[in-house]
Amino acid sequence: STPLYSSAASDVYKRQSQYKMKPAFPNLPMFSNPIEMVHSNDGTNRLFVAQQRGLVYVFNNSSTVSTRKTFLNLSTKVSPSGSELGLLGLAFHPNYSTNKYLYVNYTFDSAGSPSGYWSRISRFTASSSNPDTVLFSTQLILMTISQPYSNHNGGKVAFGPDGYLYISFGDGGSGGDPAGNGQKVTTLLGKILRINVDSTQTGLSYKIPSTNPFYDSLTVGIKKEIYAYGMRNAWKFSFDVPTNRLWAGDVGQNAYEEIDIIEKGKNYGWNKMEGFHCYGTCDTTGKGFARPVYEYSHSLGASITGGYVYRGSLLPGLVGKYIYADYSAGTVWALTYDGINPTTNVQLLDSNLLISSFGVDANNELYVCRLSSSLGQIYKLVNTSVSTLSLKTSVQGFYNTGTNSMNMSDTVRVYVRSIVSPYNVIDSGKAVINNSTLTGLYFFNTAPTGKYYLALKHRNSIETWSKNGGDSLVKGNVANYDFTNDSSKAYGNNQIKKGTVYCIYNGDVDLDATIDATDINIVDNAAAISATGYIISDVTGDEIVDAEDITLVDNNVLGSVMTVLP
Repeated sequence: STPLYSSAASDVYKRQSQYKMKPAFPNLPMFSNPIEMVHSNDGTNRLFVAQQRGLVYVFNNSSTVSTRKTFLNLSTKVSPSGSELGLLGLAFHPNYSTNKYLYVNYTFDSAGSPSGYWSRISRFTASSSNPDTVLFSTQLILMTISQPYSNHNGGKVAFGPDGYLYISFGDGGSGGDPAGNGQKVTTLLGKILRINVDSTQTGLSYKIPSTNPFYDSLTVGIKKEIYAYGMRNAWKFSFDVPTNRLWAGDVGQNAYEEIDIIEKGKNYGWNKMEGFHCYGTCDTTGKGFARPVYEYSHSLGASITGGYVYRGSLLPGLVGKYIYADYSAGTVWALTYDGINPTTNVQLLDSNLLISSFGVDANNELYVCRLSSSLGQIYKLVNTSVSTLSLKTSVQGFYNTGTNSMNMSDTVRVYVRSIVSPYNVIDSGKAVINNSTLTGLYFFNTAPTGKYYLALKHRNSIETWSKNGGDSLVKGNVANYDFTNDSSKAYGNNQIKKGTVYCIYNGDVDLDATIDATDINIVDNAAAISATGYIISDVTGDEIVDAEDITLVDNNVLGSVMTVLP
């Protein structure tokens, strides 16, 4: 049997890649065996890390954060030892911001089961007066099941786009599924379950959705909580909301690890199949087993850690790809699958870490949990061939002080210039500045790590340079530059303050780096015919050229506004 935490890593070909892992929160203390990282989706920008022995920590999602708090302490309740026992999963209710409900999947030790171990799904409630604290006394037990062995307990809990809670339980353990639990629909073992936690029914602390595949079955003993079956040990699964796909990494036996897209009512084959292959006697005729979307052999690893389809912004080359790892080998891959074209798989990196889990934050950025009792840490993937810039800026005529936003989102190009005369352009990029957040992301492939001037150019602004002396861009890092909080962020203080926000000047519709009589003539002529649409003479971003545009350009002409260069 290949347990979740196998120590028998295979020899893996180690190749260099532009993708690396680096500590996401280097100033935090180390964690002890982190097995889950999630966010609460309540607008607080907090992250929660669950440790296998029952502690859940909370901290602010900031690369400079140095403190954390104990959010929930289950250390006296969960199994105190065992490589696949303890606190295994954590999920927040979709309406957590109002109901404060969170759900955990954990094992505990108690007589009465064949192994002395049990799995439990419970709800807890966070304090309304202290949002960083949960008391054990708020526990509501939803489900408790006997475990025949100590291994293959699954552990993942997550809410789907349908608002239901999905739960993973392994096949009960030992090796080869001796009781055949994966194929039995009269047990919850070896399954993905789906329940409605917002309602109850007779005898249950939850309700079984009427759309579950066995809901209408009259078979005695059938478990109607089952959503899909034939699973060995789906340690991690995740939802990809844009496609509504449920991805799972199912840990294999002795030969193959598999990736499945889980669909309602389907049978994924265990213990008759391992990956695409027969397991034991080839008893597959007429079974209608759902095949994996991908498998890999134990020449490459020994225990899959399912991940996420990447939907963040910082790694555009990975968008839409399923990122996953092998716990034993420390290898991270990116799988491309659309259900139409051939599936492709690319190795991103070999970390030589024990990867227990992936996680995402509220921005869908991806994180990696390193399992270690003393060196547990949260990492993030970075592209070491790219310097990333998170830019905050606002355009004078577009900015509305009443709404603290721009009238429209619009493209701003950034030129990366040498800080040494003649200030050559080393790289450039363009991004849409969001009208609400006033931010955009830029990716620079050519500029090596170093200090540069950042020169901004909107379609009708003057070119505006960053502060005297420039700023640093580092390959593999995200640099943050905010033009809006201080006039000195622009070279020569060449910005105008509107309300509390500094904005780059615009109205240079003839693009000659000076706002002058020529610009007035162009805007006047456009206003005379009430020109509309996405046009360069619309300097207020309302898609019509009128008196407001004329006034802005007139004022900038009177102020002798022009590009200021070093």
